Amino acid sequence: MALSLDSKVKEILRSEEGKAVMEKWAPGASKDPRMKLVGALTYRKLLSYPESAELAPHMDEIDAELKACSR
Repeated sequence: MALSLDSKVKEILRSEEGKAVMEKWAPGASKDPRMKLVGALTYRKLLSYPESAELAPHMDEIDAELKACSR
């Protein structure tokens, strides 16, 4: 399964490597119960919300790390 910013949040959380990337950039995110509510969104869409504004400048880095998980 290839991961990227265009993967659904629930797909990223199913992968231990993907979950580690998410935790690196947003500590505590994988354990946040609200993630069940946004599981069907792509990670790119989730990062477009104002609450994730501090991560927006790092989207290329996050995408590269997620893609590296797939290899």
